[in-house]
Amino acid sequence: MSQITYPVNDVYACVQGEGCQTGVAMVLLRLHGCAVGCPWCDTKETWDFLPELAQTDLASALGSNGRYVNLSPSAIVAYMREHMPGPRWVLLTGGEPAQYDLRPLVKSLHEGGYLVALETSGTELGHVGADIDWVCVSPKIDMPGGKQVLPEALATADEIKHVVGKQKDIDLLDELLAGAILKPSVQICLQPISISPKATDLCTETVIARGWRLSVQTHKYIGVR
Repeated sequence: MSQITYPVNDVYACVQGEGCQTGVAMVLLRLHGCAVGCPWCDTKETWDFLPELAQTDLASALGSNGRYVNLSPSAIVAYMREHMPGPRWVLLTGGEPAQYDLRPLVKSLHEGGYLVALETSGTELGHVGADIDWVCVSPKIDMPGGKQVLPEALATADEIKHVVGKQKDIDLLDELLAGAILKPSVQICLQPISISPKATDLCTETVIARGWRLSVQTHKYIGVR
């Protein structure tokens, strides 16, 4: 039986710039492929699988581009341990990483000594049962791809981080959460879109009124990836 592989678009050491884990050193592992279609997405190059951009080695795939390479969990862990041994956390992001069965990958990462965080749109369930240490659901509601945020995904969230540009975005989040079954300890973060001053004011006022948290894209202010 062949070993499962994952389409890796990029991997690098960084400092988490968003949400509840802001400031934590991490290895960012970006998996390729996404069908959600967020208009503001800053990694649109990860959406589609173009055969001419498939690579046979990781060095050729790295960077902000549409290239990707299929790697086994053991190969991914070995690369991280050799090239970026400092961070204890690995952040699985995309693309939409939860469109894949993440259980073998997370198991290998744990065996390699890592803690695992996930950022997902909540539209896929590949992370369920993967024993991930921190799940951030950034719900993508009414996006062009037509994917629905799934109640089963929301139920796994340690953090719900919602991108806000206008009041309607908060209203949509309220509707989503109204019937959701959430962890009692879940943290709700509002993140202003593209560091917009108007959106920032709206998010700040709302988190103060509701006792939520503000997520600022710190990495954009300090100039890191």
